[in-house]
Amino acid sequence: MLFGSLLPGGLAELWAADNFVPPRLTRPIEPEYPKGLHEAGVEGQVETVFEVDRRGAVRNPKVSFATHPEFGEAVKKVVAKWRFSPARRGGLPVDQRVRMPVMFTIKAEDPLSKWAGRKVFRNLPQDPVEADELSEWPEPVAWIEPFYPSELNGTGKREEIVVSFVVDEHGDVVNPEVVVGEDPYFIASALAATLSLEFTPHMTDDGPVPVTMAVSYKFDEKKQEQWEEVGTRMGDQRR
Repeated sequence: MLFGSLLPGGLAELWAADNFVPPRLTRPIEPEYPKGLHEAGVEGQVETVFEVDRRGAVRNPKVSFATHPEFGEAVKKVVAKWRFSPARRGGLPVDQRVRMPVMFTIKAEDPLSKWAGRKVFRNLPQDPVEADELSEWPEPVAWIEPFYPSELNGTGKREEIVVSFVVDEHGDVVNPEVVVGEDPYFIASALAATLSLEFTPHMTDDGPVPVTMAVSYKFDEKKQEQWEEVGTRMGDQRR
């Protein structure tokens, strides 16, 4: 899905006004792609008309155009949940009527989603809380340690990779981002380990909420060899 540019009503008059700043979308919620149209490879567009009030909330939303009714219904379900920075005139917030196009396009699946067998990058139903703001960080059901990449065996290369991600309302890892690290082999191994983690969702009185957190992996070939030796010895003892 692509959100088009926000088009204030009476555009020419507004831009002619002194110090007019149009609304800006700050919290989009992506409409769900109608399953039948997605499976058929059908793309389309919707134009929705609404008011952005002085607090940035959407009022009186309507669909003025849709290439397919299903696209229009999908947008109707989420448009009232969008949030904006309000329009301003002379530095003061004002109500503003706008129209906004939403394009439904089918993109090739990103490699991480294809590898994980699920949608890794997604819009969340609410803003995640920072793990540092919680008394206890979410704990993984089981820890997954990344393997030293075979492509770098014998190099002795070491590196730290830090991956930021969100534990969503289901306990899945989504929206990963590498914030420290350069080597693509280490990055691939760290992302694979991170996406394999499963968490117990963070619960509040209002239900589960997503949490932003980060994990650090330190790759060391000698350390990897020691782990493998221990694993081999434990395997021999069980026989």
